[in-house]
Amino acid sequence: MNSVFIDSNVIIRYFAGDTSAKRLLEPVLQGDVKGYINSVVFSEVVFITVKLLTGKKAYELRRTPETVKEAAKTMTHHLQFLQEYFIELEVNSEVKELAVKVMEEYGLLPNDSRIAATCRYYGVNTILTFDEDFKRIPWLKVVP
Repeated sequence: MNSVFIDSNVIIRYFAGDTSAKRLLEPVLQGDVKGYINSVVFSEVVFITVKLLTGKKAYELRRTPETVKEAAKTMTHHLQFLQEYFIELEVNSEVKELAVKVMEEYGLLPNDSRIAATCRYYGVNTILTFDEDFKRIPWLKVVP
């Protein structure tokens, strides 16, 4: 395993101090394995981090832009972490088309379909995730 795709749930659990997420990410953080994400994972991690930092639900955040601004200011470390340790793969038009096929064939929800399609398009065969749904994708090795 020389490269892996990292799902947002692993990164969020890492931020929360989860030891199983820390063990999963250790080879990536040490530079032994290349870690990949895409814009879906980036967006999910940022959004969930804002919710965790503020303790507010999405509908509450929409009504309080000042809260979002303050949370964004405190997220510098989180954003640097994403940029330092993970390579972001582009979700181009071919990935988007493939994602629709993944939804049709394997019944994944849109964001997970884009993740699986990104892996397929770029030849990343292993995904670090706590989401059991990815086990339906035959070209992905799901870890753990």
